[in-house]
Amino acid sequence: RFIRNRAFAAVFSAVLVVAGAVQAHVVPDMTIEADFNATGGYSLRINVDPRTFLASDPTSLPPVPASWYLEQTPEQVAATHEKGQQYLASSLGLLFDGKKTILPPCKIQAMDGSDNTPLKADTQEVHLLATASGRLPANSTTFQVDFAKDANTSLILLHSVSGKTELRPQVIFPGETSRPFMLHLAAASD
Repeated sequence: RFIRNRAFAAVFSAVLVVAGAVQAHVVPDMTIEADFNATGGYSLRINVDPRTFLASDPTSLPPVPASWYLEQTPEQVAATHEKGQQYLASSLGLLFDGKKTILPPCKIQAMDGSDNTPLKADTQEVHLLATASGRLPANSTTFQVDFAKDANTSLILLHSVSGKTELRPQVIFPGETSRPFMLHLAAASD
C-alpha cells in the first residue's frame, strides 16, 4: 500500500510539473476606439498586440516585452509597422451604410500594453497604437466594422461622439460584423 501511494504521488507530481510547463498564454485582443464628429470626420485608435501578426496562433507566444521593440533597428521598426498595417488592412473593413471601404493608412507607434502610456524600458508588454482618420462618405447614416474570418483574435469596439464615449462597447469575433452605429448621433451632439 505504501508503494502504491508513493507511486501515485510520483505520477501526480509529474503531472503537476508537466501541466505547469504547458500552460497557455493569455489570448490577446484588439481594441478600436472610433470617434465621430459633427463636421463629418472620424478618427480610429486601434490597440494592437503584436502577437496577432507575429504568429498565426497568438496564444503560442508570451506577451511581447519592450526590449523586443526597443532593440530593433530603424529598418526593423519600419518592417514591424508595415506588418501591423498589413494585418489591420486584411482584418478590418469599415462599412458606411453597409458599403465596405478600406482602412485608411495608419500612423503606428509603440506603447505600454498595460496602461497605454508611452513605451518605457521596463514595459512588461508592448502593444502598438495605430491611428487613422478620414471623412465620412456623403450622407452616411451608419458605421460598422467587418472583422475578417481569419483575424486571430477578438475585437472590442468603442464608439464615441466628439470624445463622449457610448456606454455600449461591442465584442466582435472573427467573421462577424459589428452592430450599426447611428452617425446622426454625431451630427446631433455639436
